[in-house]
Amino acid sequence: MEIDDDGNMTLTAEENQDLMDRLGIAEADYDDPPVAIESVEFDAGVATFRATNTRTGKSVILTFDSSPEA
Repeated sequence: MEIDDDGNMTLTAEENQDLMDRLGIAEADYDDPPVAIESVEFDAGVATFRATNTRTGKSVILTFDSSPEA
C-alpha cells in the first residue's frame, strides 16, 4: 500500500483483491466498489485503517508498516 502526495491510498493488485474478498464485494462492483476507508491510527511505524462495505456495513481492519519516503 502506498499513499500519494494528495493522500490517496493505492493498493497492490493482491491487497485490493484480498480487501474485496474480505468485504464480500461482488465482482460486478469492482469498477466502483461500495467501500469507505478511514484512517484509524498512525503509531510506531504502523498505519491502521478501517475499510467498510457501505452496502452491508461489514468492516475490516487494515494494518500496514509505514516506511520513510525514498
